[in-house]
Amino acid sequence: MPHKNWKSKSSYEKRKPVAKAPRQRIGDYRVFIGAFPTGELAAQIQTLREDIDDKTAKITAPHVTLAGTYWRNGKPTAAGAQGLIDKLDTLSGKLKAFELQLGGIQTFGERVIYLGTATTEPMLAVRRALINTIGEDKHRRFKPHLTLAMRLEQPDFDETLALLRESEWENGRFSAPITQLHLMQRGENDPAWRSIHTIDLVG
Repeated sequence: MPHKNWKSKSSYEKRKPVAKAPRQRIGDYRVFIGAFPTGELAAQIQTLREDIDDKTAKITAPHVTLAGTYWRNGKPTAAGAQGLIDKLDTLSGKLKAFELQLGGIQTFGERVIYLGTATTEPMLAVRRALINTIGEDKHRRFKPHLTLAMRLEQPDFDETLALLRESEWENGRFSAPITQLHLMQRGENDPAWRSIHTIDLVG
């Protein structure tokens, strides 16, 4: 298991602020359905995220998105998403628990660093059931991943990537049992995502 004190935050204090992108006005709030590791592994991944990209770490806990992100209209509350929750409830007792298989450092472009996630059939079966129930999401080609950092600028990105690729996060392989999924919601003015519904998976 990687050591918690992977890197001191002090090396990142001088990072320049990133300008916020204009909001895409196609809904009042966003939702996604995610698989969230728990226990010691989740704590160590979160410590790593806080060390290298504290802002991203505060927005949501470590997770792999299985369906989403979707835009929805209305108030960003659980009550406002009741129709969606009702659809998800039809899957109760039908989705099987599975293992997230994590490991390997990968990137999207030169801003996002993530922990690789194996594309396993049990995980894909859960995703297919979700998509069939609530509709297609934005991913034409689904690539499961656990985001570690997404707000890095040069030269922080290159430095962080190089260090991570010499760490156990690159060379080790970690398994996280998933027995629940969470429906996450975030409105325009919300500082972070919140869980508004839980989907229990069967063993």
